[in-house]
Amino acid sequence: MAALPKEFADLERFVTAGWALPREHDRWKRRVGSSVAEIKDIYETMLPRMDAIVAYLDRNPLKDVPEKDRPLLYLALAFMDVSPAWEIFQAADLPEPVFEIDRMHIVERPYPWESAAA
Repeated sequence: MAALPKEFADLERFVTAGWALPREHDRWKRRVGSSVAEIKDIYETMLPRMDAIVAYLDRNPLKDVPEKDRPLLYLALAFMDVSPAWEIFQAADLPEPVFEIDRMHIVERPYPWESAAA
């Protein structure tokens, strides 16, 4: 069963490859653990689709994003996590990371559709 709306079926392979993750820390770990080829692929494939993705997601306020559309939102967030890495460093992570990823703790606020306890 497809995780993305049919208009974005060409991006389904990124969901299958584990890019559509709801938590920033998980997306960060996915990026850092990726090859340069993977980073380049998701960046170059998603960049021309972002206007359409944003237009599609803007049909609902963020607090009302339907559950069926959340994988597309998470994939868009993954693109935003990957973009600086590719545009600035053309690498999955900084050339000389200051901290190991497992030592980093990202403080995240709940999404608008989640309770504060999530």
